[in-house]
Amino acid sequence: MATEIRRLIFTHSESTSAIRTFGETHGITFPDGRIVRARYAGSAEYEFHSMKTFKPTTQNSYNIKENPRAVTLAFFDESTFEQKFYNLTADFVTAALIEYCIANKIMMPKQAEKKLDFTEFNICLDISLENKTASSPNDTLLSLED
Repeated sequence: MATEIRRLIFTHSESTSAIRTFGETHGITFPDGRIVRARYAGSAEYEFHSMKTFKPTTQNSYNIKENPRAVTLAFFDESTFEQKFYNLTADFVTAALIEYCIANKIMMPKQAEKKLDFTEFNICLDISLENKTASSPNDTLLSLED
């Protein structure tokens, strides 16, 4: 079986838009400014996080790999030069990015596994899909006629 791997890298403005829009649907407000940094927080931040039981509706339908970790987002307000931090769960951030992709018609296979990751400067969504091949035993394959 061949595995297809794809990485969506979101800009600061895209990440900020995704988080703010998804937060609004759940009654969450965020500091002014845009997200300039994101990183995984320590395990204690997740263990005591009030959103630990939050399970987005997209979790099962879009095959989001559950990630029991907290994420710290740094918001930078250019008008006041203030930097404020906000903790969320990784599942919340992943669901926000998927909802952003749906709203902006960024194609992704529903059945592919989705996982949150970070680079030094961006938030990423890694997508991996197991593709059936002719050598895969007992699997129904799509043919060119399908």
